[in-house]
Amino acid sequence: MILVDTNIVIAAIRSADPSKLIDLLQLHGGAVCGVVRAELLHGARSPAERQKAMAMLGTLGTVLTPEAIWDDVGDNLSALRGQGVTVPFPDAVIATLAISNGIALWTRDGHFAIIQRALPSLKLFQEPP
Repeated sequence: MILVDTNIVIAAIRSADPSKLIDLLQLHGGAVCGVVRAELLHGARSPAERQKAMAMLGTLGTVLTPEAIWDDVGDNLSALRGQGVTVPFPDAVIATLAISNGIALWTRDGHFAIIQRALPSLKLFQEPP
C-alpha cells in the first residue's frame, strides 16, 4: 500500500489519458487519508468534477486517522520548526500518517522532500518515468 497525495489524484482525474496513473495506483494499492479526501472534494470545480473525484476515491483504499496521531503531528511540526522548516498543516498530517503506518507517500509536491530531509523516516514513492 502507498498513501497517495491530493495532487496525484487530481492528475488522474484531469488527465486526458489517466490509465498510467490509475494502473500504478492499483498496482501499488493506492490509498488516501481523510485530509486528501477533503482537499480533493474542496478543489472540485464543478459537480461533474466532484463526481469524477468520488468515483476515483471509490477505487482507492483508506488510511484511517486515529486520534493518537495528533500528538505525533504536533511533535513532527515542532521538529520541523526546530529545523527552520515551515510546511502547510495538511502536509504535516499526511506525512505523519505515512510515517506512522510505515508506508510510502506518492506526491509531486516539493514540500514533502523538505519534510523528508527533516524527518528521514518519511518514505517517498518514486514514480516511474
